[in-house]
Amino acid sequence: MDNIIKSKTRLVAVQIIFQNLINKKELKNIKEEFDKFYKNKVLEENGDKIKYNINFLNKLLDNYIKTSSNIDFNYEINKYIKFERIFEKWDLINKSILMMAISELKNCDKHKKKIIINEYIELSKSFINLQDRKIINVILDKFLNEKID
Repeated sequence: MDNIIKSKTRLVAVQIIFQNLINKKELKNIKEEFDKFYKNKVLEENGDKIKYNINFLNKLLDNYIKTSSNIDFNYEINKYIKFERIFEKWDLINKSILMMAISELKNCDKHKKKIIINEYIELSKSFINLQDRKIINVILDKFLNEKID
């Protein structure tokens, strides 16, 4: 699978987590709706279709489900925050990006971890400001450094 499709698939995973945080629907239902209404649809002015790899998306979402059942994201992320804004009060898109990134980091090969962090930081450029990207980057770096064997 090429890197562009991987990046677009990560974006879809973040969007699904975001929708889950907003409306509390089951991830499976949100993914099915996304597949039905968005996959291969032309939504951009340049005529590009929304493309992603279904198998990789399933793997990412499985990683998220497994990770969220094993850790408390609020606790894990709050221990890295050195300012007043606790994770529970963050914008939902920031939370979605960070939770998806941590889920993938916890379930990937050691040599891919830096690449994954860079992917999520790059993805976040479309949604959040520089200050929030820096915060996410610092938290992911701290998480990575603590979790490396």
